[in-house]
Amino acid sequence: MVASVLTPLQLIAGAGLLQNQGISVSPELQASITAYRNTPLISAFLQALALDGTLATLGASSVPAFSNSVPAAYSSLGTQMTAVILAQATADFASGDISKFIQALNQCLGYSETTNLFINSAVNSQTYLANTFSSTNDSITGDITTVNLATQSFGSDLANLGQLIDLTDLSDLGSPLALVQRIVQIVGNVPILSVAFLSVGIPQEVVLNLNSTTATVTDSVQKLMYLAMTKINTNNGLTQILRVLGVTTANINTMADLLDPVKLFPNSYQSLTVTTANGPRAIYINAQGSVNSKLSTELPPYVISAVGFTNAASVV
Repeated sequence: MVASVLTPLQLIAGAGLLQNQGISVSPELQASITAYRNTPLISAFLQALALDGTLATLGASSVPAFSNSVPAAYSSLGTQMTAVILAQATADFASGDISKFIQALNQCLGYSETTNLFINSAVNSQTYLANTFSSTNDSITGDITTVNLATQSFGSDLANLGQLIDLTDLSDLGSPLALVQRIVQIVGNVPILSVAFLSVGIPQEVVLNLNSTTATVTDSVQKLMYLAMTKINTNNGLTQILRVLGVTTANINTMADLLDPVKLFPNSYQSLTVTTANGPRAIYINAQGSVNSKLSTELPPYVISAVGFTNAASVV
C-alpha cells in the first residue's frame, strides 16, 4: 500500500474546496455576476440587447461600465464585460481540467518560491545577525571595515607592528599601561622602563606590580607613564623595545609613538573610524593628523580619558 503524502485534514479541506466535483469557477463570483446582470439597469439593457444585437457595444467608448460593455481598447476580448469575466475565470481553472490547473499552479508556486528567496534575503539582510554587522562590508570582513575601509593599507600597517597589539585585550588598546603589560607579557620586565617610570614620580609599588596582568593604575599615573615614554628614544632603549615587539614601522622616534595611531598606521590612519551613537565617525580629518573635534562630545568620557584624546597632535 502506497503511503499518502496528505494528512486526513488536508483531504477534508481539499474535498471542501473542490466540492467533490473538481475545480470550477467560484460560486461567489458567479453569484456576483448574476446579481449584477439582474440590476434594473443591466437587466433592461440585456432585454433590449436580445432584441437588437447592435446595442452590444453601447457606451464602450464613453462609459462602458454603465452598459456592461467592454472598453473599446479591449474589444478583442468580447462585447459584454460579465461574459469576459466568466470566460477568464473559467480559463484560469483550465475549464475544469485539474491536470492543467495543477501544472499552472506548480509553475506559479515554483516562481513564487524562487522569487521569494531573493526578496526574503534582501529583507533579512537588513537585520542579518541583529546588530553584529552594520553593512555587507562589515559582514564580509568580520567588522574590520568598521575600523578602517582601507583594508590593504591597514593590513600592511598591522603587519609592520609585529606583536605590539594584544588581540585578547583590545579594550585597553592605546593606554600606556596596556603597552607596558604587552612588553612584559612577551619578554618580562625591562629595566629601562622601571628607571624611566621612577624618574617621573610613579610610585615604586606601582612599578613593581607592572608584571601583573590584573594591575590597574589611575589616569594620573597613566599620564606619568606617557611622559616617561616620551623620554625613551633610540639612545636609551627604544631600539630594544621595538626589536622585542617586532615593530618595523618607520619614524617611531620615542616609545610614546607606539601609542599614536598616526605613527602606528602611517598608510591608513586617515581612514580610521570609530563607532558613535550617531554612526561611524572619522578619527582624523586631514593629512596632518588633526583629530575630529566631534569625538570629544560623541564618545563617552571614559573613552576620551582612556585613549588620551588630549594628547593628540591637534584637535579641530
